[in-house]
Amino acid sequence: MKTKNLAGLVLSGLVILGILGVTVWAVKAYQTPLGPALQISTPTPIPFINQMVQESIPINNQAAPTAIPINTQMIPTTVPTAVPTIAPVGVCGETAAWNILILGSDAADMRGKKGSDLTRMARVDFLNRKVTVYSFSRDLWVDTAGLNLSYPTINAAPLGRVFYEARIRSTSLNVKTAMVDGTQTTARVLARNFLISTDHYVTIDLAQIPAMVDAIGGVPINIPVTITDPWIGTVIPAGQQTLNGTQFIAYARAIPDSDFGRIERNNLLLKALQQRLLDPGMWARIPQLYVQFNGVIATDLSPEQINHLACLLKEVPPEAILQDGVKQEWTSPGPQPGSLLWNKTTVINRLKELGLIP
Repeated sequence: MKTKNLAGLVLSGLVILGILGVTVWAVKAYQTPLGPALQISTPTPIPFINQMVQESIPINNQAAPTAIPINTQMIPTTVPTAVPTIAPVGVCGETAAWNILILGSDAADMRGKKGSDLTRMARVDFLNRKVTVYSFSRDLWVDTAGLNLSYPTINAAPLGRVFYEARIRSTSLNVKTAMVDGTQTTARVLARNFLISTDHYVTIDLAQIPAMVDAIGGVPINIPVTITDPWIGTVIPAGQQTLNGTQFIAYARAIPDSDFGRIERNNLLLKALQQRLLDPGMWARIPQLYVQFNGVIATDLSPEQINHLACLLKEVPPEAILQDGVKQEWTSPGPQPGSLLWNKTTVINRLKELGLIP
Protein backbone atom coordinates (compact mmCIF):
# COMPACT_ATOMS: atom_id res chain seq x y z
CA MET A 1 0.00 0.00 0.00
CA LYS A 2 2.83 2.32 0.93
CA THR A 3 4.51 1.55 -2.38
CA LYS A 4 1.31 2.42 -4.28
CA ASN A 5 0.95 5.65 -2.32
CA LEU A 6 4.58 6.54 -3.03
CA ALA A 7 4.12 5.78 -6.71
CA GLY A 8 0.98 7.89 -6.76
CA LEU A 9 2.81 10.80 -5.15
CA VAL A 10 5.68 10.55 -7.61
CA LEU A 11 3.27 10.37 -10.55
CA SER A 12 1.32 13.37 -9.23
CA GLY A 13 4.56 15.29 -8.82
CA LEU A 14 5.60 14.51 -12.39
CA VAL A 15 2.21 15.65 -13.68
CA ILE A 16 2.47 18.90 -11.71
CA LEU A 17 6.01 19.48 -13.02
CA GLY A 18 4.79 18.76 -16.53
CA ILE A 19 1.95 21.25 -16.19
CA LEU A 20 4.33 23.86 -14.80
CA GLY A 21 6.77 23.23 -17.64
CA VAL A 22 4.08 23.60 -20.27
CA THR A 23 2.81 26.75 -18.54
CA VAL A 24 6.29 28.31 -18.49
CA TRP A 25 6.77 27.40 -22.16
CA ALA A 26 3.38 28.89 -23.07
CA VAL A 27 4.16 32.12 -21.18
CA LYS A 28 7.54 32.44 -22.90
CA ALA A 29 5.96 31.80 -26.30
CA TYR A 30 3.26 34.37 -25.50
CA GLN A 31 5.93 36.96 -24.66
CA THR A 32 8.36 36.09 -27.48
CA PRO A 33 8.49 38.52 -30.45
CA LEU A 34 7.21 37.05 -33.71
CA GLY A 35 10.14 38.47 -35.65
CA PRO A 36 13.58 40.05 -35.23
CA ALA A 37 13.95 43.54 -33.78
CA LEU A 38 15.22 46.26 -36.10
CA GLN A 39 18.83 47.40 -35.68
CA ILE A 40 18.61 51.19 -35.90
CA SER A 41 20.76 53.85 -34.30
CA THR A 42 19.15 56.77 -32.46
CA PRO A 43 18.28 59.65 -34.84
CA THR A 44 20.75 62.54 -34.70
CA PRO A 45 19.09 65.85 -33.82
CA ILE A 46 19.37 68.69 -36.33
CA PRO A 47 22.00 71.19 -35.15
CA PHE A 48 21.00 74.85 -34.86
CA ILE A 49 23.07 77.07 -37.12
CA ASN A 50 24.52 80.45 -36.00
CA GLN A 51 23.41 79.87 -32.44
CA MET A 52 24.69 82.57 -30.10
CA VAL A 53 27.31 81.15 -27.74
CA GLN A 54 28.57 83.20 -24.80
CA GLU A 55 32.28 82.97 -24.23
CA SER A 56 34.62 84.68 -21.77
CA ILE A 57 37.22 86.41 -23.97
CA PRO A 58 40.18 88.40 -22.47
CA ILE A 59 40.23 92.08 -23.59
CA ASN A 60 43.48 93.76 -24.76
CA ASN A 61 45.49 90.79 -23.55
CA GLN A 62 44.58 91.61 -19.95
CA ALA A 63 44.63 88.81 -17.47
CA ALA A 64 41.32 87.31 -16.72
CA PRO A 65 39.99 88.29 -13.28
CA THR A 66 40.90 85.90 -10.52
CA ALA A 67 38.03 84.31 -8.72
CA ILE A 68 37.77 85.49 -5.08
CA PRO A 69 37.79 82.57 -2.69
CA ILE A 70 34.78 82.27 -0.44
CA ASN A 71 35.24 81.45 3.21
CA THR A 72 33.83 78.00 3.52
CA GLN A 73 31.78 77.90 6.65
CA MET A 74 29.44 75.23 7.75
CA ILE A 75 26.03 76.21 6.48
CA PRO A 76 23.10 74.29 7.85
CA THR A 77 21.15 72.60 5.16
CA THR A 78 17.64 71.31 5.19
CA VAL A 79 17.26 67.78 3.91
CA PRO A 80 14.12 67.60 1.77
CA THR A 81 11.58 65.02 2.76
CA ALA A 82 11.29 62.27 0.19
CA VAL A 83 7.98 62.37 -1.63
CA PRO A 84 6.63 58.94 -2.49
CA THR A 85 6.31 58.45 -6.23
CA ILE A 86 3.10 57.16 -7.69
CA ALA A 87 3.53 54.57 -10.40
CA PRO A 88 1.88 55.61 -13.67
CA VAL A 89 -1.36 53.85 -14.41
CA GLY A 90 -1.70 52.70 -18.00
CA VAL A 91 -4.22 50.49 -19.68
CA CYS A 92 -4.23 46.95 -21.08
CA GLY A 93 -1.11 45.94 -19.17
CA GLU A 94 1.13 48.68 -20.62
CA THR A 95 2.30 52.16 -19.56
CA ALA A 96 4.71 52.86 -22.43
CA ALA A 97 4.31 54.68 -25.74
CA TRP A 98 5.44 52.94 -28.94
CA ASN A 99 6.24 54.15 -32.43
CA ILE A 100 5.03 51.36 -34.72
CA LEU A 101 6.10 51.51 -38.37
CA ILE A 102 3.35 50.18 -40.64
CA LEU A 103 4.32 49.28 -44.21
CA GLY A 104 2.27 47.91 -47.06
CA SER A 105 4.65 45.99 -49.31
CA ASP A 106 3.67 46.32 -52.96
CA ALA A 107 6.44 44.86 -55.09
CA ALA A 108 4.40 44.83 -58.29
CA ASP A 109 2.21 47.93 -58.53
CA MET A 110 0.50 48.26 -61.93
CA ARG A 111 1.90 51.78 -62.33
CA GLY A 112 5.45 50.52 -62.16
CA LYS A 113 6.07 52.33 -58.83
CA LYS A 114 7.38 49.32 -56.96
CA GLY A 115 7.89 49.51 -53.23
CA SER A 116 5.85 50.41 -50.19
CA ASP A 117 2.39 51.68 -51.11
CA LEU A 118 1.64 52.40 -47.46
CA THR A 119 4.09 54.08 -45.07
CA ARG A 120 2.70 55.18 -41.70
CA MET A 121 4.01 55.65 -38.20
CA ALA A 122 1.54 54.93 -35.41
CA ARG A 123 2.24 56.49 -32.02
CA VAL A 124 0.48 54.24 -29.52
CA ASP A 125 0.28 55.85 -26.07
CA PHE A 126 -1.03 53.43 -23.43
CA LEU A 127 -0.61 55.87 -20.55
CA ASN A 128 -2.74 58.61 -22.12
CA ARG A 129 -5.02 56.29 -24.11
CA LYS A 130 -4.21 57.98 -27.38
CA VAL A 131 -3.24 56.84 -30.89
CA THR A 132 -1.72 59.07 -33.58
CA VAL A 133 -1.20 57.73 -37.11
CA TYR A 134 1.08 59.81 -39.36
CA SER A 135 1.21 59.10 -43.08
CA PHE A 136 4.13 59.67 -45.46
CA SER A 137 3.52 59.91 -49.20
CA ARG A 138 5.47 57.33 -51.17
CA ASP A 139 6.65 60.14 -53.49
CA LEU A 140 8.61 62.13 -50.84
CA TRP A 141 12.23 62.54 -51.95
CA VAL A 142 14.61 61.22 -49.26
CA ASP A 143 18.34 60.85 -48.65
CA THR A 144 19.49 57.22 -48.76
CA ALA A 145 23.28 57.70 -48.82
CA GLY A 146 25.22 55.17 -46.76
CA LEU A 147 22.35 52.70 -46.39
CA ASN A 148 23.97 49.95 -48.50
CA LEU A 149 21.70 50.48 -51.52
CA SER A 150 24.49 49.59 -53.92
CA TYR A 151 24.94 47.84 -57.28
CA PRO A 152 23.82 50.31 -58.50
CA THR A 153 24.28 52.86 -55.74
CA ILE A 154 21.20 54.87 -54.82
CA ASN A 155 21.87 57.99 -52.75
CA ALA A 156 18.36 59.46 -53.01
CA ALA A 157 14.97 58.14 -54.04
CA PRO A 158 11.22 58.42 -53.42
CA LEU A 159 10.36 57.02 -49.98
CA GLY A 160 8.14 54.24 -51.29
CA ARG A 161 10.90 53.01 -53.59
CA VAL A 162 13.32 52.50 -50.68
CA PHE A 163 11.50 49.40 -49.44
CA TYR A 164 11.61 47.72 -52.86
CA GLU A 165 15.28 48.53 -53.47
CA ALA A 166 16.30 47.12 -50.08
CA ARG A 167 14.08 44.07 -50.48
CA ILE A 168 15.51 43.01 -53.85
CA ARG A 169 19.04 43.41 -52.42
CA SER A 170 18.28 41.06 -49.53
CA THR A 171 20.52 38.00 -49.43
CA SER A 172 17.69 35.87 -48.02
CA LEU A 173 15.42 33.70 -50.16
CA ASN A 174 12.80 33.74 -47.41
CA VAL A 175 9.98 36.15 -48.31
CA LYS A 176 9.37 37.32 -44.75
CA THR A 177 13.08 37.86 -44.05
CA ALA A 178 13.38 39.94 -47.24
CA MET A 179 10.38 41.98 -46.08
CA VAL A 180 12.16 42.65 -42.77
CA ASP A 181 15.28 43.79 -44.66
CA GLY A 182 13.15 46.26 -46.62
CA THR A 183 11.47 47.39 -43.41
CA GLN A 184 14.79 47.96 -41.65
CA THR A 185 16.11 50.19 -44.44
CA THR A 186 12.85 52.17 -44.52
CA ALA A 187 13.06 52.70 -40.75
CA ARG A 188 16.63 53.97 -41.12
CA VAL A 189 15.53 56.38 -43.85
CA LEU A 190 12.77 57.74 -41.60
CA ALA A 191 15.28 58.17 -38.77
CA ARG A 192 17.75 59.98 -41.00
CA ASN A 193 15.32 62.24 -42.85
CA PHE A 194 12.52 62.78 -40.31
CA LEU A 195 14.37 62.10 -36.99
CA ILE A 196 11.66 59.61 -36.09
CA SER A 197 12.56 56.37 -34.32
CA THR A 198 10.86 53.00 -34.71
CA ASP A 199 10.10 50.81 -31.68
CA HIS A 200 8.15 48.09 -33.50
CA TYR A 201 7.01 47.31 -37.03
CA VAL A 202 4.23 45.59 -38.95
CA THR A 203 4.78 44.92 -42.66
CA ILE A 204 2.06 43.36 -44.79
CA ASP A 205 2.19 42.04 -48.33
CA LEU A 206 -0.59 44.09 -49.97
CA ALA A 207 -1.14 41.36 -52.57
CA GLN A 208 -2.71 39.34 -49.75
CA ILE A 209 -5.10 42.08 -48.57
CA PRO A 210 -8.04 40.90 -50.75
CA ALA A 211 -7.92 37.42 -49.18
CA MET A 212 -7.67 38.93 -45.70
CA VAL A 213 -10.68 41.19 -46.27
CA ASP A 214 -12.71 38.30 -47.67
CA ALA A 215 -11.73 36.19 -44.65
CA ILE A 216 -13.43 38.69 -42.31
CA GLY A 217 -16.53 38.94 -44.49
CA GLY A 218 -15.75 42.29 -46.13
CA VAL A 219 -15.54 45.80 -44.70
CA PRO A 220 -18.65 48.03 -44.33
CA ILE A 221 -17.88 51.61 -45.39
CA ASN A 222 -19.55 54.78 -46.63
CA ILE A 223 -17.77 55.92 -49.83
CA PRO A 224 -18.20 59.71 -50.17
CA VAL A 225 -17.46 60.04 -53.90
CA THR A 226 -17.52 57.57 -56.81
CA ILE A 227 -13.99 56.57 -57.77
CA THR A 228 -12.97 55.47 -61.26
CA ASP A 229 -9.33 54.79 -61.89
CA PRO A 230 -8.28 53.85 -65.46
CA TRP A 231 -5.28 51.97 -64.08
CA ILE A 232 -7.46 49.74 -61.92
CA GLY A 233 -10.49 49.44 -64.17
CA THR A 234 -12.85 49.03 -61.20
CA VAL A 235 -15.54 51.58 -60.38
CA ILE A 236 -16.34 52.06 -56.68
CA PRO A 237 -19.70 53.87 -56.42
CA ALA A 238 -20.49 56.36 -53.67
CA GLY A 239 -22.67 55.34 -50.73
CA GLN A 240 -22.86 52.86 -47.87
CA GLN A 241 -21.69 49.38 -48.89
CA THR A 242 -19.57 46.41 -47.87
CA LEU A 243 -16.37 46.13 -49.88
CA ASN A 244 -15.05 42.70 -50.74
CA GLY A 245 -11.31 42.07 -50.99
CA THR A 246 -10.98 43.06 -54.66
CA GLN A 247 -12.96 46.27 -54.15
CA PHE A 248 -11.05 47.12 -50.97
CA ILE A 249 -7.61 46.94 -52.60
CA ALA A 250 -8.88 48.72 -55.73
CA TYR A 251 -10.12 51.63 -53.65
CA ALA A 252 -6.86 51.67 -51.69
CA ARG A 253 -4.69 51.81 -54.81
CA ALA A 254 -6.81 54.12 -56.97
CA ILE A 255 -5.10 57.43 -57.81
CA PRO A 256 -7.40 59.41 -60.13
CA ASP A 257 -6.13 62.61 -58.48
CA SER A 258 -2.91 62.43 -56.41
CA ASP A 259 -1.09 60.33 -53.84
CA PHE A 260 -2.44 62.67 -51.16
CA GLY A 261 -5.99 61.91 -52.28
CA ARG A 262 -5.17 58.21 -52.08
CA ILE A 263 -3.89 58.69 -48.52
CA GLU A 264 -7.20 60.31 -47.52
CA ARG A 265 -9.12 57.37 -49.00
CA ASN A 266 -6.85 54.96 -47.16
CA ASN A 267 -7.67 56.81 -43.93
CA LEU A 268 -11.35 56.01 -44.55
CA LEU A 269 -10.48 52.36 -45.16
CA LEU A 270 -8.42 52.14 -41.96
CA LYS A 271 -11.26 53.61 -39.88
CA ALA A 272 -13.74 51.18 -41.44
CA LEU A 273 -11.36 48.25 -40.94
CA GLN A 274 -10.84 49.26 -37.30
CA GLN A 275 -14.59 49.22 -36.69
CA ARG A 276 -14.86 45.82 -38.36
CA LEU A 277 -12.13 44.32 -36.19
CA LEU A 278 -13.69 45.79 -33.04
CA ASP A 279 -16.83 43.76 -33.69
CA PRO A 280 -16.88 41.21 -30.82
CA GLY A 281 -17.82 38.53 -33.32
CA MET A 282 -14.37 39.00 -34.95
CA TRP A 283 -12.21 38.59 -31.85
CA ALA A 284 -12.35 34.80 -31.76
CA ARG A 285 -11.25 34.67 -35.41
CA ILE A 286 -8.14 36.82 -35.06
CA PRO A 287 -5.79 33.96 -33.98
CA GLN A 288 -7.00 31.87 -36.92
CA LEU A 289 -6.48 34.79 -39.29
CA TYR A 290 -2.90 35.23 -38.09
CA VAL A 291 -2.16 31.54 -38.62
CA GLN A 292 -3.70 31.76 -42.11
CA PHE A 293 -1.68 34.82 -43.16
CA ASN A 294 1.42 34.38 -41.01
CA GLY A 295 3.68 34.01 -44.02
CA VAL A 296 2.84 37.45 -45.43
CA ILE A 297 2.92 39.51 -42.20
CA ALA A 298 6.27 40.47 -40.67
CA THR A 299 6.36 41.98 -37.17
CA ASP A 300 8.53 42.06 -34.06
CA LEU A 301 5.53 42.33 -31.75
CA SER A 302 4.85 39.43 -29.41
CA PRO A 303 1.41 37.78 -29.08
CA GLU A 304 1.15 39.48 -25.69
CA GLN A 305 1.82 42.93 -27.19
CA ILE A 306 -0.64 42.30 -30.03
CA ASN A 307 -3.24 41.40 -27.43
CA HIS A 308 -2.49 44.64 -25.57
CA LEU A 309 -2.88 46.64 -28.79
CA ALA A 310 -6.22 44.99 -29.52
CA CYS A 311 -7.29 45.82 -25.97
CA LEU A 312 -6.22 49.47 -26.41
CA LEU A 313 -8.34 49.88 -29.55
CA LYS A 314 -11.38 49.04 -27.44
CA GLU A 315 -10.35 51.50 -24.71
CA VAL A 316 -9.41 54.54 -26.82
CA PRO A 317 -12.33 56.88 -27.62
CA PRO A 318 -12.74 57.87 -31.30
CA GLU A 319 -11.73 61.47 -30.59
CA ALA A 320 -8.38 60.24 -29.20
CA ILE A 321 -7.42 58.62 -32.53
CA LEU A 322 -5.74 61.21 -34.76
CA GLN A 323 -4.78 60.72 -38.40
CA ASP A 324 -2.26 63.21 -39.73
CA GLY A 325 0.46 63.34 -42.35
CA VAL A 326 2.67 65.39 -44.64
CA LYS A 327 0.41 67.96 -46.32
CA GLN A 328 0.47 68.57 -50.05
CA GLU A 329 1.08 72.30 -49.51
CA TRP A 330 4.32 71.42 -47.73
CA THR A 331 5.72 69.85 -50.91
CA SER A 332 7.02 70.92 -54.32
CA PRO A 333 8.05 69.03 -57.51
CA GLY A 334 11.12 66.87 -57.01
CA PRO A 335 14.08 65.91 -59.22
CA GLN A 336 12.32 62.89 -60.75
CA PRO A 337 8.89 62.84 -62.42
CA GLY A 338 6.26 62.37 -59.71
CA SER A 339 8.70 62.83 -56.82
CA LEU A 340 8.18 65.51 -54.18
CA LEU A 341 10.52 67.73 -52.22
CA TRP A 342 9.21 68.62 -48.78
CA ASN A 343 9.64 71.40 -46.23
CA LYS A 344 11.79 69.74 -43.60
CA THR A 345 11.31 72.39 -40.91
CA THR A 346 7.52 72.32 -41.17
CA VAL A 347 7.28 68.53 -41.22
CA ILE A 348 9.62 68.00 -38.26
CA ASN A 349 7.92 70.70 -36.20
CA ARG A 350 4.59 68.96 -36.79
CA LEU A 351 6.04 65.59 -35.76
CA LYS A 352 7.26 67.23 -32.54
CA GLU A 353 3.82 68.73 -31.88
CA LEU A 354 2.27 65.27 -32.20
CA GLY A 355 4.86 63.69 -29.90
CA LEU A 356 6.26 61.38 -32.59
CA ILE A 357 9.74 62.79 -32.07
CA PRO A 358 11.17 64.44 -28.90
